[in-house]
Order: sequence, then C-alpha cells, then structure tokens
Amino acid sequence: MKTEANGKYEMRILRVDLSSERIDEVPVNNEVARKYVGGTGLGAKFLYEEVPAGVEWSDPDNRMMWFTGPLAGTRVAGSGTFSVISKGPMTNMAGASQANGFFGAFLRFSGLHGIIIQGAARKVDTPAHL
Repeated sequence: MKTEANGKYEMRILRVDLSSERIDEVPVNNEVARKYVGGTGLGAKFLYEEVPAGVEWSDPDNRMMWFTGPLAGTRVAGSGTFSVISKGPMTNMAGASQANGFFGAFLRFSGLHGIIIQGAARKVDTPAHL
C-alpha cells in the first residue's frame, strides 16, 4: 500500500493465468480501492465481474483469490488476516473464508494486496517412477 501526498490509496494485485502461463502485477484503481477496501470486498467484486453465471467451481473460468485487508502487516492485533474467495464445490455459489497467521502480512510486505489465480495448467505426464 502506498498513500501518496494527495491521499490516494494505491493497491496492486498479482494475476496468475495458468492457461496462458502468464503472471502480471496490476494496479487497482483508487475508486475501486476506496469502495471495496480489501479482503472479502475486493474478492466479491472480482468474482462477480469476472466469473460468468453457470460456471462450475472446478471450471478454469472460476477464480481462486487471496486478498489482505487494509490493516494487514500493521501493529493492529489480527492484522495478518487474509480472505480466500471463490465459488465453492458444495454449492457452486460464492464463498469466502478468513484465516489468521503470517500470510496476509507477508503478502502485504511483498507489495501486493491480493492474488487472483485462473485457468488450468496444461497436463503434465506423471513420471513412470511415481
């Protein structure tokens, strides 16, 4: 997170596309950052906008997302919290879960606020000895 002199809250997310084997670091514009803040709010926004209706939980068009909250990595108690957002296998509906630990803080210390994974990796044959 960067807070500039003009008061803008700058966020960056990592997009991982397994199908195209691309990884991009992209900014989140200031308006979106202020409206959805972080964590589950951002995850819900991206899930709603990027996953078409009818996509199953195991479909490559689904997304698996990890987002930190606005206090991640600060001295506030519980600031290592992060959210995982996706369509769930039990209901095929949007789901979010939160967890504590060091991951949320370390993600933030890396300069990122979230990771979005999509697509499907190409099949790799299992070695004969396994």
